[in-house]
Amino acid sequence: MPELPEVETIVRALQTNVGASIKNIEIRRKDILRLEEFPTAELHGRTIKNIRRRGKFLIFELGSDLNLIFHLGMSGRFYMQAATEEPVEKHIHVIMNLNNGISLIYQDPRRFGGVWLVRDRERFFSNMGREPLSSGFTAVYLEGILKQRKAPVKNLLLNQHLISGIGNIYADESLFTAGIRPDRPAASLSRQEIKKLHRSIRKVLRQGIKLRGTTF
Repeated sequence: MPELPEVETIVRALQTNVGASIKNIEIRRKDILRLEEFPTAELHGRTIKNIRRRGKFLIFELGSDLNLIFHLGMSGRFYMQAATEEPVEKHIHVIMNLNNGISLIYQDPRRFGGVWLVRDRERFFSNMGREPLSSGFTAVYLEGILKQRKAPVKNLLLNQHLISGIGNIYADESLFTAGIRPDRPAASLSRQEIKKLHRSIRKVLRQGIKLRGTTF
């Protein structure tokens, strides 16, 4: 499943297309759309102002009033090819043809991903936890999450309302690196263990990004 490092890797690859505009967009499977109305015509001619990540979400910023947002689910990925070429791979669900001669192609064999057209980006992400590589994700913040909860510590690392972007792979790696069992009650961790876990989370995620994730 694409987690923070995998999505970040995709974002960095796609950022070469910032500044290009969307000539047209083709939705091949309607069931990945997470809105009843998805006016693709409104995307035509829009300039890609930025491409970035929030948690496991990939965001195409198309101006202050419009964002095209993807969640890659279990098996989603993006790749680029010349717009003059016809995509030949299976499970292609979205094709964005840009004015720079590139097509951005979204492929998702298992179809657990989703696509949103969002005007208020801050509201859309308002229930998400802090980014684990941000300055706001401190050992004190992590302690506040863990110390009052009896749930297994791994469950809390996976909770996107508390921490954004961590899935099974990087939760397991972080806990292993810190020497903490994933089924330990979170409240049983000492302050020193929490500090160690905090360092491990950031180290493992940075290493994951450096290695371009696990599957991309």
